[in-house]
Amino acid sequence: MSSNDTEYVTTYRPSLLEPVWRKEQRAALGITDPLPFHGTDLWNAYEFTWLNGKGRPEVAQLSLEVPSRSVNMIESKSLKLYLGSCANTRFSDRAEVACRLETDLTLVAQAPVSVALHTPDQVEQAGIGSMVGQTLDALDIGVEEFSWDPEHLSVESQNLVKESLYTHLFKSRCPLTGQPDHASILIHYSGKRISHEGLLRYLISYRDHADFAEQVTERIYMDIANRCQPDGLSVHAHFSRRGGIDIIPFRSSEETPSGVVRSWRQ
Repeated sequence: MSSNDTEYVTTYRPSLLEPVWRKEQRAALGITDPLPFHGTDLWNAYEFTWLNGKGRPEVAQLSLEVPSRSVNMIESKSLKLYLGSCANTRFSDRAEVACRLETDLTLVAQAPVSVALHTPDQVEQAGIGSMVGQTLDALDIGVEEFSWDPEHLSVESQNLVKESLYTHLFKSRCPLTGQPDHASILIHYSGKRISHEGLLRYLISYRDHADFAEQVTERIYMDIANRCQPDGLSVHAHFSRRGGIDIIPFRSSEETPSGVVRSWRQ
């Protein structure tokens, strides 16, 4: 079905949600159980609306968190359509909205999904944050090819360091629609010093690569882990919003997640 043929339903319809089996996606990366990382997929929807018990519209920024151990990912377009189906649906209060969404999303993901509704005032107070660490974007490198290539990754020095590195230059493609997915990638690691130029070339090499955002994040994690063997590693992928929804997959060798910052393109 083309985008022009898409039916935009405005009354609650959980059957619109479509799962994507993680195991199949991870097989291509050689990832098996037990998972070599911890993590979550944080979705933020900025165009979420529904009707209260009197029929008056309500709005909120919706945040939902899917654990990386879930059996399924949630396909992004189906999530947009599902959330849109709440637009002309009456709910008694916000608690009912959150409960209904948590129930539906947990069923599809096959793992507990948490839902939070933030008022416009709460979103404004949270504000936009900056990446913490050293930018790679000032490196004056030449780039000839834009095909995913982990060979760019290398250890530059045997000296042990602890670094936070980020880039706003990341772009990949949606494997279903071919549309561009722009992101800011933040990498924390400890261990032997990784070549900064090589890391930037590696991240730029995704420019024409087609993968789901969650898969991209896990691929980055596994490539760095396999080729550079850091003592500790975390990857935050801040994908910019499409259709009013953004996603921040997070994968880490540490079980406790670090704080998430809302970036300038979100």
